[in-house]
Amino acid sequence: GFDSGHGYKRVDIKGKQYNVHRIVFFMHHGYFPKMVDHIDGNGANNAIENLREADYSKNNFNSVYKCKNKSGYRNVFFHNQRNHWVVRLTINSKNKFFGSYKDVELAGLVAEEARRKYHGEFFSERNN
Repeated sequence: GFDSGHGYKRVDIKGKQYNVHRIVFFMHHGYFPKMVDHIDGNGANNAIENLREADYSKNNFNSVYKCKNKSGYRNVFFHNQRNHWVVRLTINSKNKFFGSYKDVELAGLVAEEARRKYHGEFFSERNN
């Protein structure tokens, strides 16, 4: 096997490449899910206890977030017209508004609690 360059281990079987975590999941559960999530966010940790079935959005809930907005918090954006920090999450492909706040740290806490509630077991402390 080899490192994919993106933190995942891959193997070559009869000329075709496979992610090791998908093979481990298959060997334990007997099927290939659409997506396999690493619970701890470490793509190299392929222990079966660290792997769970996920769909695209759930896998993203648990991903390491590279915050490009000015707030520094996931799901918190500055609204120029309101002159406030706005909290918004996408839930079941629909945007849900969780209020606007003068204090960015309070908005960050509201966003974290909303993610905890709506993302359930896929919520991650790493989302901030």
